[in-house]
Amino acid sequence: MTMKIYLLALLVTIFGVAHSQSSYIPMNSYSFHVLERMEIKQGRLATPQEFHTSTRVYKRESIAHYIDSFNVIKTPLSKQDYFNLTYLQNDNFEYSNSEGTKSIRPLFNEQIFEHKAAIFDVNYQDFKLIINPVFYSQLGYDIAANDFSYFNNAGIEIRGKIGNNIAYYTQYSDVNHRLENWDQQFYNRYQAIPGAAFLKSSDKKTFNYWQASGYAVLQAGKYFDIQLGHGRNFFGNGFRSLMMSDFSRDHLFLRANTRIWKIHYSNIWGQLYNFARPSQSILPKRHYFATTHASINLTKKLNVGLFQTIVFQRDSGYANGGFDAQYLNPIIFYKPIENGLNSPDKAIMGFDMKYNFARHFSAYGQLVISEFNVSQLLAQRGWTGNKHAVQLGLKYIDVFSVNNLDLQLEYNQARPYMYSSFNASNAYVNFNQNMAHPLGANFREIIGIIRFQPAEKLNIKAIAIISRYGNDTNNSNWGKILEIATEYLNENMAMLLVKEFLLP
Repeated sequence: MTMKIYLLALLVTIFGVAHSQSSYIPMNSYSFHVLERMEIKQGRLATPQEFHTSTRVYKRESIAHYIDSFNVIKTPLSKQDYFNLTYLQNDNFEYSNSEGTKSIRPLFNEQIFEHKAAIFDVNYQDFKLIINPVFYSQLGYDIAANDFSYFNNAGIEIRGKIGNNIAYYTQYSDVNHRLENWDQQFYNRYQAIPGAAFLKSSDKKTFNYWQASGYAVLQAGKYFDIQLGHGRNFFGNGFRSLMMSDFSRDHLFLRANTRIWKIHYSNIWGQLYNFARPSQSILPKRHYFATTHASINLTKKLNVGLFQTIVFQRDSGYANGGFDAQYLNPIIFYKPIENGLNSPDKAIMGFDMKYNFARHFSAYGQLVISEFNVSQLLAQRGWTGNKHAVQLGLKYIDVFSVNNLDLQLEYNQARPYMYSSFNASNAYVNFNQNMAHPLGANFREIIGIIRFQPAEKLNIKAIAIISRYGNDTNNSNWGKILEIATEYLNENMAMLLVKEFLLP
């Protein structure tokens, strides 16, 4: 209730402010890789007003202006790069000045396919509506299971703008999914599928479920926008994120983005669900998180950021506790609040960076800490309380001067119990799906990604992942999974496992 009152007061305060707003590019869009390439090749970081790769909230209007004004004279581009620039203009046509975004042969008196990237659109100054079908089909053969797998997704996507300061987006799709071996193992353990909520299945192998996301965005002045939606967020420049990733199912959140000078500042307040088995007809219990990420372009090539999140539940004797208004403050550092309440809340803090150089490379990384004791670390006794995670990565574009051949190498590591809590309801998890890395914790991982665009309309991508982790067996929690509270640990056995199996 407190959160609703806060939102209402905020909307009343800023509703009359008119600055241009647009929806965001969808998560995991091909556009992200194209823009990262352009940023590296241009030899300077994009400004927060253009886009910021560490936050993955790219405004369509800003991207269109960035591409329309891109300096092609000072930036060496291949014919594939020029094609990709045109792709970005088409994908954000409602804000682009390019006449090339219009279809050569529209249908039904320009009512259908007036633009190349929309089956139907209304494009006026004070009202925009774009409707597109969603269709994705994947067929595979799982060698380990000696069986075929498939993923079929069909639905609709709607986006647009009302007036000068409100944008909206929604997507609904129906999914039919026959699991691969690794997804089957995940389901057998957690009774959940990554990115999905409640499931329907007759054989526990083939599933049918819905996916729905949507949000409204309000431009609150020149430097601020407020997003209220049901979806996911991501922080980081890697294939994985040790801070917040898009691995778990969609959830309710309120997000504020501040873009001023060289600074991008994000606040997210969200609601997560505890797991409830599909056979149960009760509403799952809720828990909450409050997150802040602040980053700054220190130079034209170096960006650094700070991250903090608090995961908590307030149970006052009811089935579902409420949101703690103490964490609504968008400026204050949350850890002193958490300490001042003497609360059992889960606190996670982190640092991230990115450095672009030589117009070919981007080095990036994250250091995330849940609990840290220097004396215990120096003693090297494997104390389970030292909970931290590390990411190191490098992107190399146009490898050995081969146009559009890109390589990415990434290393991730997380100590046991990194995202778990003595209070199981405060674990950094949403419906049995991790809010950060898919493996949870207690792992080491190496990822290699090769992307190659030999022709304008042909993209080839190969991913290799090698991971080593301490598994949870015999109904015991040795630091990998999240939904079991760690208050039942036998610390001596935990230290033995940490030393013998995985992390020093």
